Amino acid sequence: MLTLVNMMHATQPHKTKDQVDPMRTGYYRDLWSKILCETAVTAWWLGVSRDLEPVVTSRDQDHVTPLSSWEPLNLSKMYLSKLAHSDYMFILRELDISHNNLADLAGLASLLNVQTLNVSHNKLTSLEGIEHCKHLESLDASHNMIHNPGTVLLCTKCRLHTLCLEGNPLTGMELYPGCVLESCPMLCKLDGKEL
Repeated sequence: MLTLVNMMHATQPHKTKDQVDPMRTGYYRDLWSKILCETAVTAWWLGVSRDLEPVVTSRDQDHVTPLSSWEPLNLSKMYLSKLAHSDYMFILRELDISHNNLADLAGLASLLNVQTLNVSHNKLTSLEGIEHCKHLESLDASHNMIHNPGTVLLCTKCRLHTLCLEGNPLTGMELYPGCVLESCPMLCKLDGKEL
C-alpha cells in the first residue's frame, strides 16, 4: 500500500503524501514521528547530539556503554504525534518532548529512571502513563488541554517536587490546588511558586 502511495507521489511530485492519500494522514504523521524518534534516540544512545557532535563513550570488552544517560534527550519541536522507541530510553534521566503534537503519553512505561520530564505545549488531555515514572521529580505539563482534576491522582506514585500545569483548563478550577497537594505530598513548587 505504501509503495503504491509512493508511486502516486512520484507521478505527482508537486503534491505531498497527505494530498495524494488524505485518508492516511494520521498514519503518515505517526510514521514520521517513529522515524524522527528512532533517529534521535539512536544518536543519543551512541552519544551524538542533535548537532552530530560525538560524546565520549566507554568501551568494556567490545561493548559500547553510552555515557549519554546523564545527557538529556531533547525531542522538542519535532512535530511528533507519538513517542516511539521509548524502550531504548530506560536509562534516561531527563526528557524534553515539549512543543509537539502528542495527544497521550503512551510509551512512558519504559522510562523507569526519568527524573525530569517536559511535556508542555502538546495536546494532552490526561497524564495517563505518568504513573510508570516512579522516580519522576519534576514534571512540566503546562499549556496542554488537561481539564480533569482527577488526572493529577496519577502522579501519586511519582516523587514529584516540582509540578507545572499552568495554561491548562484545570488550573482555573476551585479544587485544583487542594487536589494537587493531596496527590503529591512532597511537592515543593507548583506552577512556578514555592509552597
